[in-house]
Amino acid sequence: MSSSINERISFINGLDVYYDPAIAAAAASDSATVNGGATVSYDDVINSTLLAQLAADKKYPGRPMNKMKEWYDSYRDVLAQVGWAVQQFHMSEIGNSNSYGSVDKLVLELAAAYLTGGELALFTKMITALKDTKNSGAVKIFDSKAGYFNDASFQVGVASNSGGNAMFKIGTYQYNSSDRITSVLFFTFGSSKVSFFAGNQTMVLNENVYAQVRQAVLDKLGKNAVDLVKGIEI
Repeated sequence: MSSSINERISFINGLDVYYDPAIAAAAASDSATVNGGATVSYDDVINSTLLAQLAADKKYPGRPMNKMKEWYDSYRDVLAQVGWAVQQFHMSEIGNSNSYGSVDKLVLELAAAYLTGGELALFTKMITALKDTKNSGAVKIFDSKAGYFNDASFQVGVASNSGGNAMFKIGTYQYNSSDRITSVLFFTFGSSKVSFFAGNQTMVLNENVYAQVRQAVLDKLGKNAVDLVKGIEI
């Protein structure tokens, strides 16, 4: 996408983003954790993808399964405008998903196909850490945004440095269950009838571009940047 910086900033300023006071209140009840080793690029990944998510959520509240292509098109448009090199999102149905036992086990199995050894180890450590009660605040926010009764849609991945730019290997997932989904990432399939779709891609953030729109992103996020981001202790 070829846009001037002024056009990108104008696009960001014109976005209408979703904000849920109830979620904000839940987040505020827990103190956020700051990783002392985090780089500016890591914060850029968090804030830029959060902005894209909230803008898509505003257009398609509840992320209805029959509107997921449109949701991801909106998500991608925002990412591209703030500086990400990103392809179209494509997901394929996973056959016999029930055989994996639970969503986290299936996600880990799929991640092994596109993450390197070190990336997969970190990813596995993060998923395991989310089972710990000390990270219940992070899980609460995650579930409140990713699950809607019998449907769930979420993105998880690993960020790293690539030639001075942030690289994000992102997995995208959506599923529908005949049973009520109470824990998106740790849902146990059991005898539920489940339709599960997944995809992945590698995105790279042009830091030269993002540096010029970073403040516009932060201004648009406002309290969302604090209320909807919760550190995970691993």
